[in-house]
Amino acid sequence: MKANTANNLITWGASLAIIGALTVLLSGYGYQWGWWHFSTGFSMIPWGTGGAVLGGIIAAIGFFKISDRSQNQTILGYLGIALALIALLNIGYWYLEIQKGYPPIHDISTDTLNPPEFDAIVPLRADAPNPPEYVRGEAAAAQEAYYGDIEPIEIALNYDEAYDRALETANDMSWTLVDENRQEGRIEAYDKVAWYGFIDDVVIRVDTTETGSRIDIRSKSRIGRGDLGVNAKRIRTYIDEFNN
Repeated sequence: MKANTANNLITWGASLAIIGALTVLLSGYGYQWGWWHFSTGFSMIPWGTGGAVLGGIIAAIGFFKISDRSQNQTILGYLGIALALIALLNIGYWYLEIQKGYPPIHDISTDTLNPPEFDAIVPLRADAPNPPEYVRGEAAAAQEAYYGDIEPIEIALNYDEAYDRALETANDMSWTLVDENRQEGRIEAYDKVAWYGFIDDVVIRVDTTETGSRIDIRSKSRIGRGDLGVNAKRIRTYIDEFNN
């Protein structure tokens, strides 16, 4: 292969890989910025991934056909190959997540019989497809079957100590605190996903028991039927932070 042809392959391949990677990245931020619907963003991901992988392959062919590479050829070659590998890892990660068979639910609570209720957050969900109310029935059964480890925090602390610790833990999370009401034992916050900007709401309830206090946590997505386990992971993380 002629050096000029190999150089063109590196340049074109790296350019295609960059365009593909930017397409994947912008699929989410474009939705956040109001450029398109999230379903449009989702449809862009396989095209962008394919472009990044194809570009990386083309760049690699040109890259390995030249033994005496210039600095520019080396940078573009490595960039194209790296972006292709990142694209493959990204799609592989989400493929494995989907294969885990998460139930199609988006509202997780440590108490499915009497879940904590949203109050201050309700106006923020006015335009959200998913209502703030807890829908009992299949969702609770699915949670019990798949997230059986999600349970309340039972701790031998008095009410004020438990509330302070619950609030401190919430502040330590990467959440935006919306409201906290010591008298009613309620803490509300939301968590925003960086890429697509999807928002999940959290409400924490602190109550007394015969042996101390009980903390219940509920996390619900504003949009989407399933959450790929995100809300359950969030509750587990909070419980771990609280206990530590």
